[in-house]
Amino acid sequence: MIYGTAKIPIIAAALLWLSVAWAQQTSFDWLIVPGERVGPITQSTSDAILAVIFGSENVAPVDVNLGEGFSAPGTVVYPDDASRRLEIVWTDSSRTIPREIRLAGNSSIWRTAEGISLGTTLKDIERLNGFPFNLVGFAFDYSGTITDCGRGRLTILGCADATGRIQDRKIGLRLKPSVEKQAQTEYQQLLGDSVFSSGHPSMQILNPTVYQMLVFL
Repeated sequence: MIYGTAKIPIIAAALLWLSVAWAQQTSFDWLIVPGERVGPITQSTSDAILAVIFGSENVAPVDVNLGEGFSAPGTVVYPDDASRRLEIVWTDSSRTIPREIRLAGNSSIWRTAEGISLGTTLKDIERLNGFPFNLVGFAFDYSGTITDCGRGRLTILGCADATGRIQDRKIGLRLKPSVEKQAQTEYQQLLGDSVFSSGHPSMQILNPTVYQMLVFL
């Protein structure tokens, strides 16, 4: 009986490895499903499992910048590959439950089923939403954050209920115009944390693009 009991942890570890390997083969599709997964990463994916899925050489501890001087312990995947890089912020010090997954930059292989990714334009999001949405202005830590979907169909962005509270947000998107467009007069009209419609004439001229994605699990 002692011999049989000793085998249990080994068998459990083997089953875990096989389940992760299977998940890597079947779900590693670079697809972001807000509220559910980012590729093979789900709410039950621990730091240890990340190393198995992506390879320990592609995973490293990192302090994730949350804005306004705050940071949190996290894990970076593909730290040296801008097109695949993402950061996981943990809910616990043991790094077993992801709180959110962050992507930042100009472009990424990760994308939603609708095609939203780093580099997606304001006009493209508006088209997918079917209606103008709302976002804050530029030139501060949370620059260009989409606050709600307006009356659109992209409910993953969060939509206001009858009381004005934002419901069902599963993904956060932040947009900014190109450096060249930041020199235009229209940019000066959209600075700070005031809320603007994506349909604002100056927003339409600047047509900012997504530079950061926050996926909530």
